Amino acid sequence: MSMVASELRSDVAATFDVLSWELELAGARCIFLDTLIGKLLGTVAPEHREQLIEGIQAVDLLSQHLTGLSTFARSLSQTVAAPEQIEVGAALQSVTLGALADRMTSSFGGDEAGINDGDDAGDLDLF
Repeated sequence: MSMVASELRSDVAATFDVLSWELELAGARCIFLDTLIGKLLGTVAPEHREQLIEGIQAVDLLSQHLTGLSTFARSLSQTVAAPEQIEVGAALQSVTLGALADRMTSSFGGDEAGINDGDDAGDLDLF
């Protein structure tokens, strides 16, 4: 990073909006996973279907959890009265998924400030 990331600031409402968007993206990935597991259900031996059904239920619960958190964050963003600034750079440095940190840094204006040096590789889908 060409600037010290701790110099990155954002207003509170925008911070909650960015957080909400990232939670929505994670929720969409859960829906994809839920659909994929559902399609596989018919191909699994009957003795293993119960485990797969438990997996579907866990992914569905995670999706609902993320949706609830996203709704909460978006609601908070709408209740902030004044454009109070907060320091977000230090918190971004604790995000270990590089693509996530890069997206959020960009959302907070890091590209314009010369902070974001991500390679735009995207999130790792398979490993």
